[in-house]
Amino acid sequence: MRWSFTVGRVGETVVRIHITMVLLLAWYAWGGWRLAGLRGAVDQLLFIVLLFVSVLLHEFGHIYAARHYKIGTPDVLLTPIGGIARIARMPDVPRHELVIALAGPVVTLLIALGLAAAITIGGGSTALAPTGWTDVSTWVALLWVNVILLLFNLLPAFPMDGGRVLRALLAGRIGMVRGTRIAARIGQAIAIGFAIIGLQYNPMLLLIAAFVFLGAEAELESVQTRALAGDLTAERLTVTDVRILTPDVRLEDALRLLTRSDQRAFPVLDADGVLLGLLTRDDFLRGISEAGMDAPVTVAMVPSAVSGTIPLGMGFEEAVARLFEGGRDALPVVAADGRFVGLMTRDNVTDVLLVQRLRRELAARSSR
Repeated sequence: MRWSFTVGRVGETVVRIHITMVLLLAWYAWGGWRLAGLRGAVDQLLFIVLLFVSVLLHEFGHIYAARHYKIGTPDVLLTPIGGIARIARMPDVPRHELVIALAGPVVTLLIALGLAAAITIGGGSTALAPTGWTDVSTWVALLWVNVILLLFNLLPAFPMDGGRVLRALLAGRIGMVRGTRIAARIGQAIAIGFAIIGLQYNPMLLLIAAFVFLGAEAELESVQTRALAGDLTAERLTVTDVRILTPDVRLEDALRLLTRSDQRAFPVLDADGVLLGLLTRDDFLRGISEAGMDAPVTVAMVPSAVSGTIPLGMGFEEAVARLFEGGRDALPVVAADGRFVGLMTRDNVTDVLLVQRLRRELAARSSR
């Protein structure tokens, strides 16, 4: 992921931290230093670190629940606005999504209960609700922030867990698309409420409102796209009529081919037809500026081990996710034996989905 770095791995899941987290830590440390010197800086840093450990545990609640249903969890990203656990695919069974969605809040609830018990044992029940919040202990502050995050996360609005819980409950009765549409509209209504309150009292709520509103729309669009795709696989989305390059082709010759073709990416194959790498327009320009026009295309191409490939039989959702997450216009599609088959491009994915949509609309009209 861009602008993030890896800090560890738990099983198959890579833990990443967004670079803005460093800025957040520095900001809180500076604020603590201004208030109480070194002790204040340490206290603020400790609080933020513990808070994001809580967030990370919350996300691993989702992750381990997904693993229980044999769903991959490639990575989790910590950002200043929370954690994002990436799950390879949406559960096919609404009950499974319900369990996965609730697993995170259950972990947060257990953290809050554990903190409450420890604070009560150490200072009595009165310590849980201090009379003032200006000099509250780190642990009490952590307890109440976790409670607030728990309640906020359970709001029935995407992309919070409460929105996914609502969608899972609805999908079990009326189907995934209709359930998502209703849950998304409820979430957007809540977002509008946040915006109205934010205009009057707290501008920060406007950012939250935008985040919730756009998140709900993105989730609805994603589900509708999956419904359109049906049982499509990478094979159906592959463009097989593509120009290929060999390793001895110079960048100058490849540039002529590029300017005469609508093709945006060119596979580089050796004499045996084995895929070596992929060359996009950006790669061309970079290679020419660094190595000159007479350099071979292998200087500028991105090796397939770096760009990634898409297996021919991979399902639509996973294949498209791999294409778009790579940030490239195209990815090579390979058969089970590693043989190059063709390219999956963003344009072709869009065209295939458009055709699927038109077919469904025509079928719906003819059945009336």
